[in-house]
Amino acid sequence: MVLFSINGANAQIYADNQSASVTEQVLKELNRERSLLSQNLEFRIKEIDSKITNLDESIKNTNSASEKVEKLLERVRYLEERQEEIDKNTISVYKYNYSSAVLNLASMEREIKPLNLFNTSREFYTTLDAVGNPMNYEGYQEWFGKFKNYMAEEKEDNARLEALNHMLNVTGDLAKGTPFTGMFAGSLIDGISQFIGSLNRRDKELREQSMKMLKLTTSISQFTHDKDLIETEWEAINKSLNELKELQNEAMEDNLVEILEIKKNSFSENFTNETDAKKRTQYILDISKIAENKIVEERKKNPENWKQEYHDQMLSVQNLKIRFGMLTFRILENLDKYEKLIQKYQNDPFLKDEMRNLKLKLDLVRNSFESTFNPQEYIKASNEMYIVE
Repeated sequence: MVLFSINGANAQIYADNQSASVTEQVLKELNRERSLLSQNLEFRIKEIDSKITNLDESIKNTNSASEKVEKLLERVRYLEERQEEIDKNTISVYKYNYSSAVLNLASMEREIKPLNLFNTSREFYTTLDAVGNPMNYEGYQEWFGKFKNYMAEEKEDNARLEALNHMLNVTGDLAKGTPFTGMFAGSLIDGISQFIGSLNRRDKELREQSMKMLKLTTSISQFTHDKDLIETEWEAINKSLNELKELQNEAMEDNLVEILEIKKNSFSENFTNETDAKKRTQYILDISKIAENKIVEERKKNPENWKQEYHDQMLSVQNLKIRFGMLTFRILENLDKYEKLIQKYQNDPFLKDEMRNLKLKLDLVRNSFESTFNPQEYIKASNEMYIVE
């Protein structure tokens, strides 16, 4: 199977405009060269076919044995010419596709970087963490001091309060963001309930304040639990991203270093870290010429199976692109989960102000992501990188 790009200039989605411009220019130039060769091929094939048809007619009508032999030899030469033209086109197809594969592979580094940066959008995540820290809410810190005094007085006679006090000592200061989840959250809520039960009628104000703080603690505890379920998926996404980066590095080693014999330092200097788009464009065009020479060389050395290695590498790059696109889909889905999380707590009297602020920050992160990545278009483009000739 020979692979060929449908619409290379429009089929690539890149992380920055400059990279997209380089991609479009390179693939447009390669496609222009291929189109000219394809047109010439079509003309030459028709011309040769016409000559072969005329020869066949002449051979059929001649009675001279020597003349027939001469014309048959001429026919063989025309068939060889025809095959040479077809071979030139095949090489052109592989040159275009393989150059496109190398360019896509190289550009993935420019795509992975902003995805890593996206995961460090600290303003949103800092706000998210702050929602789960009760010490950030008005009156909680002062009230918690009274609750701790109660624990200190009662822990010797109350095993559950002693256990809670122990957990507080182990996990650290709540002001530093100790997560309100699991057994700790349950023990804290139970301890606050005991504290409220110990207050008499004369402590009406403290009792009402403690009831408010109990409800706040419960809301924060459940919010933190729901948030942590989403955070678990981020761990899996980051693991997949690291694996993808490793595979991309391996593919770069296989193609640039092993096949094209280009030093990685040279590539980094002239493409990855080059800020001049024109220089990057010319550099990739130069690499496409190297690819063409390698393909011609390999065809001479291994005429039966020369296509296989390039075919396999092109499919490998396409699979990486599709995998990258699926990863961006997972990120978008996880952002949707944050959206639902905010909706769930937006009417909670204790958290509604925080949810409003969190929604603003989430919208900024989401808009930034969607302006950089379009998962659906990316996967579609990856699937359409090549067609059968």
